[in-house]
Amino acid sequence: MVTVQTESWSKIDQEITPIAMLHWNDLALDRLLFKPDLDHERYLKMEEMGMMHVVTARDHEVPSTSGNFRELPGTSGKLVGYIVCFVMPHFHYKSSGLTALADMYYILHDYRKGGLGVRMFREMERGLKARNVIRAHMSCKVHEDHTKLFEGMGWTL
Repeated sequence: MVTVQTESWSKIDQEITPIAMLHWNDLALDRLLFKPDLDHERYLKMEEMGMMHVVTARDHEVPSTSGNFRELPGTSGKLVGYIVCFVMPHFHYKSSGLTALADMYYILHDYRKGGLGVRMFREMERGLKARNVIRAHMSCKVHEDHTKLFEGMGWTL
């Protein structure tokens, strides 16, 4: 069973690095210029300031020796996807309310089915609305265009 939930950065801080490396391997174009090096301290500081919003997808089942799946006992599940946003008043419209700005989002290849991405973005919307965020700005790589997904969710360019 894969669950989708809002979590804190501090909860995923130590487990996100291997997935972020896969993310970088999938999407990075300027590999000689930009090397992956998450600024964990700054993410934690932004969380302390209330400026982070994190949605995760977790797999709570693992294959058993029989090939069936069993619940992972006493764990929060394996991290298989994330959406990370910065939440703050927009620099151009500070009195208008909070804005969410996309930092990164990713789902492991084996989990890109069954609408998991939509579930994650819907959880992001729900959580941001609960925080009184009035607008979210998402982005995608030109070579990995997600415009159809975003438009299918009713978002506008």
